[in-house]
Amino acid sequence: MSINAHRPLYFIALMPPANIRGEIDALKKEIKSRHNIKHALKLPAHITLQIPFRMEKKKENILIKKIEKFSRQNLGFDVEVNGFGKFAKNVIFVKFEDHAPFNELHRKLQDLILKFLDLKSHEISSNIHPHITLATRDLKRSTFPDVWNDFKDREYSASFKVEELFILKHNGKTWDIFRKFKLGPNK
Repeated sequence: MSINAHRPLYFIALMPPANIRGEIDALKKEIKSRHNIKHALKLPAHITLQIPFRMEKKKENILIKKIEKFSRQNLGFDVEVNGFGKFAKNVIFVKFEDHAPFNELHRKLQDLILKFLDLKSHEISSNIHPHITLATRDLKRSTFPDVWNDFKDREYSASFKVEELFILKHNGKTWDIFRKFKLGPNK
């Protein structure tokens, strides 16, 4: 058994509801169809709160309990997406109007992770820019202008309530939803 089997990759994220995930998945498939860029299809539409990290598999139950408690202590919030953005010449994404609720939740999560996971400070994302990625790792600089031209002036907007927090786990090829937790106190 490989060392990675004992120390799988995880990350913590928020996700839009299924209907919005479907719309974003359709945009990713359009990019694949038109430009053969498909890496972003390996993940469901999400907003990263904690970048991927390795953790001993035997600590999964601790992670689950801590994130479950954290989720109960933090309320969901309403968000709006509006249009598209880019990072440098290798990422195209769906933009959020207001970053504040994501940044606040991220700050609280950071505090928790530093206390109970054996992660170094450089393994924890110190700042986030909330977004939902449409094209990334296989988006080449040479292809970027064509893909960006498809999206830079396109209109896309949606509103939804962020109600759940997710732990995703890498299966060796793609990311799977490992656990999901409702935000806010149990009713």
